[in-house]
Amino acid sequence: MFFRARKINRLVFIVFLAAAAFALAKALLPDNDSLGLIPWDKAKHFLVFYVLSVLASLALPQSRLHRIGLAMLAFGGAIEVLQAFVGRDASWFDLLADGCGISAAFGPMLVSKWWRAAARF
Repeated sequence: MFFRARKINRLVFIVFLAAAAFALAKALLPDNDSLGLIPWDKAKHFLVFYVLSVLASLALPQSRLHRIGLAMLAFGGAIEVLQAFVGRDASWFDLLADGCGISAAFGPMLVSKWWRAAARF
């Protein structure tokens, strides 16, 4: 079995890990009930997973987008499970918002890849 080395953009990968750790910490710490810049919880989930998905795709440029997307969705699911253990509300709608953010990030990337592939023929 042959394993090929994956090209990793180390700087972006470090930024991705820091952003993911920050998102995990904010999701598990008690909510401070402040409105903040984005008052709607689902919009926060959408935005966080949109940014994390873009960072992950930039950090791992040779990885397949569906694998990154599944890993990001699993991360969102893990957050929801962990929130149930720390007294926060776990919600399927939060996971749906995570998936929508991932899809919004990867949709244009996939269309661009398909468009370039179709232009070669």
